[in-house]
Amino acid sequence: MTTPVILDCDTGTDDAVAIMAAALHPDLTLLGVTTVWGNHDVRHTTDNTLRVLDHVGRGDVPVHAGRNEPFRPRGSPLPSGRDDLPTTLDLPAPVSAARSSDAVTWLVDTLRAEPEPVTLVPTGPLTNIAAAVEAAPDIVGLVRRVVALAGTHLQPGVRPLVERNVWCDPEAAAYVVAAGFDELTFVGMDATFAAALDAADADRLASLGTPAGEAAGRFQCQRIDLYGGASAPLHDPLAVAVLLDAGVVRTEPAAVTVELGPGPTYGRTAYEIGAEHPNLRVALDADRSRFLAFLGAALG
Repeated sequence: MTTPVILDCDTGTDDAVAIMAAALHPDLTLLGVTTVWGNHDVRHTTDNTLRVLDHVGRGDVPVHAGRNEPFRPRGSPLPSGRDDLPTTLDLPAPVSAARSSDAVTWLVDTLRAEPEPVTLVPTGPLTNIAAAVEAAPDIVGLVRRVVALAGTHLQPGVRPLVERNVWCDPEAAAYVVAAGFDELTFVGMDATFAAALDAADADRLASLGTPAGEAAGRFQCQRIDLYGGASAPLHDPLAVAVLLDAGVVRTEPAAVTVELGPGPTYGRTAYEIGAEHPNLRVALDADRSRFLAFLGAALG
C-alpha cells in the first residue's frame, strides 16, 4: 500500500525537490499539487510546478492553481514575490498545463472522493488549506494527517522567531491549527537547519544520474550561494521525508499559538513544548544522514 498525498506549494527550488521526491518515491502516490502565493505570484509558482513535474516525466500529476492573496487581510503589507529569488526555475518550459478547477474546489472534491484518508503536505503559506476547510469543514475528518513546512521555535527567521510561510499568512496558519485535524505536524526551521546540506551533498544528489537528482543537486548549489555559507537548508523535502521515516526528525507534542497582533512578533509560532493539551507536534531537530538517504531513494 502506498500513501496518498497532496502537496500544496509556492514552488521555488526547495518545493521543487519536495515535488520530485513525492512524485517519484514508490511508497507515495501523489494525487496532485495545488499552488499558492508566497515565494512569488501564483502564476509563477504554478508554472514552476508544471516545469518540475514535466522534467521528471510526471506531467500526468494534476496541478491546480490556488489563492494569490492571504486568507484574511494581513496585519501589515507584504509584497508579492521575493526579490532575492528568480521567478522562474531553471528548467525547460512546461508542456503540460494546469487544470481548470481551482485548488480549493479540487481539494474539497478530491478529499471527499478518495476511498481512504489523504495526507496533506503544505510547503508554502497555508492559505489554500485554510480556505478549503472554511468552505467545507467536513474535510478535516477526511484527512489522515497534515505535515506542514511551517513555523520556528528557536531558529531565527524573517523576523526573530517568525518563519516566512507563517509570516506570509498568519491568519491561515492560526485557522489550520484550530481546525481540529487528527494529526498536525509543523516541520519548521529548527529541523531544516539541523539537516542543512553542503556542496558535497549537492554533488551526491547530482551523481544519482537521474533528471531529478541532477536538478536537486543544481538547486542545492544555488541555495548554498543564496545563503552565503558552506551549507544551506533544503526545507520543503524534509516535510515529505517525515511521511516515510518518522525518525528523520525529532518531534515533541506542543501547544502553539500563532501571534496575530501587530508589531514585530506578527506571525510568530509561540510553542509550549510538552503542553498538557497539545494541538500539534513540532519538529525540533533532524537527522541529516537519514534525510539524505530519503532523498537518494526518492530522486535516484
